[in-house]
Amino acid sequence: MKERRIFKTLAIIMILMLLTMTFRTYSYAVDQNATGTITVSGLEPGVDVSIYKLTDVHIASNGQPESTPYTWVDEIAGWVGVLYPQYDSIENFYNTVTDDSAEAQEFYDDLASKIRWGIEDFSATQTKKSEGEPVYDPEILTNSSVEFTNCEMGTYLILVENGYKVYSPAVVNLTPEFNNDTHSWELTDAMKNVNVDLKSSAPSITKTVTDETLTEDNYGTKDEIQFTILADIPKSREIFWIGDKFANGTIDMDSVEVYGVKGDTTTLLTNDYSLSEGNIQIAHSLTEENITNIDLDFNINIDYSEDIYNYDKIKVVYTAKLNKDSSVNMGIKGNKNNAYLVYVNNPYDTGINFQIQESSDTVYTYGVEVTKVDKSDQSALSGAEFNLLSGDTAQWFLPGDTAGVYYIANEGDIKGESVASPESEGIEEPVTATQTLSVDGQGNLYIYGLDEGTYKLKETKA
Repeated sequence: MKERRIFKTLAIIMILMLLTMTFRTYSYAVDQNATGTITVSGLEPGVDVSIYKLTDVHIASNGQPESTPYTWVDEIAGWVGVLYPQYDSIENFYNTVTDDSAEAQEFYDDLASKIRWGIEDFSATQTKKSEGEPVYDPEILTNSSVEFTNCEMGTYLILVENGYKVYSPAVVNLTPEFNNDTHSWELTDAMKNVNVDLKSSAPSITKTVTDETLTEDNYGTKDEIQFTILADIPKSREIFWIGDKFANGTIDMDSVEVYGVKGDTTTLLTNDYSLSEGNIQIAHSLTEENITNIDLDFNINIDYSEDIYNYDKIKVVYTAKLNKDSSVNMGIKGNKNNAYLVYVNNPYDTGINFQIQESSDTVYTYGVEVTKVDKSDQSALSGAEFNLLSGDTAQWFLPGDTAGVYYIANEGDIKGESVASPESEGIEEPVTATQTLSVDGQGNLYIYGLDEGTYKLKETKA
């Protein structure tokens, strides 16, 4: 009996020892000195890449990760508590968002904006330049990279500045996982070497004619033309202009409106920009010895505020009219309107680097040339007068700067400046709109600035 009891007691002790050994094996603590390497690729050469540590791995008193394995670092915790109190507990954050969710993107975009603008005192954990010399080229391949070593476990936000392209913020988690083979918490090989291929796009600008009541690109000189400029907001955080040049037209400066665009939301801006008529001058050095002039009708200098930075695009809407003079091109050549996106990157060692993106749209207008001749011998006849009718309505015209030349106008339209009357030997006088079209001394009549359509030419005086 005693021997059996001894054997039973020994068996129980052996089982307890096995259980104890098994438990101790699976409770190995995390190696908090473990580090990983983050390689960021998809970069232009010579851009500044920074990683910001957002969270630490949350280790319990027994040395193992908590069920929610992260805790905000001190620098981030205060900001989160004020602006995102719902995420004050990081567990709520991870229960609410995922890496690809709209909520997470909004959070990281906002955080990136605060960091870039220095609004919050967040320090980069590491900052490096990508391999190669900076080369600004819209067609450049983003085949450069940068490597961050000795990264402690936690969550990192990756930001890129001073490039030609715009880079989306990225987030990386270096989290310990339980290794069933070694029965310990550790960074896996994948976690020790994380590769991030950043998404990027070159800032762009588009210019369109947007008046839907008229054929998109066909207008008369009497028509009010509405243009829309849509420009990406470069993330260079320096100088940012939108400019416009309509060489063959006149812009109504009072009609210019500027909007901020975020997703599907468009907001009219009342500040954060200044509107000026005329050119942009860009100095390539602090001494302004080398200056580039960009010929413009107007330019909009965007103030790089936090509000502007939070928009995706800037939208500019304005109206203009084609000139009623010889500067207007008739027919297939068209009248080009150019929009410019001009932005300056942070300076490197030599001068100031700036980029120019350009977009254009073309407005077409048409004309008719008539010669009044004698039926019998085809000799030119002067003195004839005509009306041009659209349907049954006689159209209004402004005389050009030579006899026999007219541009279609609105009733009562005033040219806005004095012109030389053909009969007054150079004496200038104001000219108002008329419905009477008179041929010149050689029987020629030039009717310009017509929208496409059907017209009737009616002789009112032989």
